[in-house]
Amino acid sequence: MNLILGAGYAVVGLALIFRAAPLSIRYNAWTTGLRERHPNVNPPPTPEWRARNTKIMTVMFRVVGVFLVLLSIMYLLPLIVTKPH
Repeated sequence: MNLILGAGYAVVGLALIFRAAPLSIRYNAWTTGLRERHPNVNPPPTPEWRARNTKIMTVMFRVVGVFLVLLSIMYLLPLIVTKPH
């Protein structure tokens, strides 16, 4: 079970690290669309804020990706280091 969890965390973490920029662009386009449809709740961002939001989300996706890779190492390391019986 640890092998499956560790491998899954590693795959998702690496995907988040390497695909952070396109994911943040798509996420910000989606939230901007929501904000344009419902301006009473929250007005759409200015172009400067959109660029800043994209950078912030890129960093956040990469931080979560690194966390998941480290979590996968925690799950997989005992499988590698243990001595066979």
